[in-house]
Amino acid sequence: MLRVNTPVVLVPGAPVLVPELSGEAAAETAGQVDAALDLLRTASSGLERVLVLGSDPEGRTMGDVRSSLSRWGAAVRVGRSEAVEAEYDDVPDAALIAWWLLDRAGIDQPRSFAGVTGGGRVSRPPGRDTLVVVVGDGPASLTPRAPVPEDPRGVALDSDLTEWLRRGGPLPDPGDAVAEAVGWWSRPAWLGLAGLVGERSAVESVSWAPFGVGYHCARWDLSSSSDSPGQGGHG
Repeated sequence: MLRVNTPVVLVPGAPVLVPELSGEAAAETAGQVDAALDLLRTASSGLERVLVLGSDPEGRTMGDVRSSLSRWGAAVRVGRSEAVEAEYDDVPDAALIAWWLLDRAGIDQPRSFAGVTGGGRVSRPPGRDTLVVVVGDGPASLTPRAPVPEDPRGVALDSDLTEWLRRGGPLPDPGDAVAEAVGWWSRPAWLGLAGLVGERSAVESVSWAPFGVGYHCARWDLSSSSDSPGQGGHG
């Protein structure tokens, strides 16, 4: 009998987390970033590869590449040294930030990216013994300093997402129109995450919002057994 191990980690996808991009502002979230790195290290132990999932309207897929964060104004290199070089314009935002987090965590397994389109459709399902990293933020309308004008619907949604991570159950989802209004632009990634973890609560989670945007990091340990390498799913 084969044991299939697929840990899932949710990480934020905000460039402001990167000190070279945000300067002193990064200090406000450094402790939570360290907690996210610890979750990634714990989840990656003993696994062979990493699959990053992130919202991407085009549903793009990408293999193991290296690039930079020059898109946001700093030539910070990201990706494994032995990976193929790619122009940063060709790499989805979610992949760039996930690559940076994986690098910071010291995770050197081969990595790839699969875009999640509207409705949470994942362009490439995870394989066995793969760490799945889902990149997604909460609403961007939580305070007056947020990118979107403060909206009580966004505040309530971010609180509900925090509780969902802690307690499980159906994913809170106000629908596409409200999500767009409150700046929940990574809704497809969250729907894809819910498709992977179901109504399970996370093993551990951290939520914070220093800039009026909901940031969340969480870890699930999913495993199942199958009688042959071609069978099995999440249990």
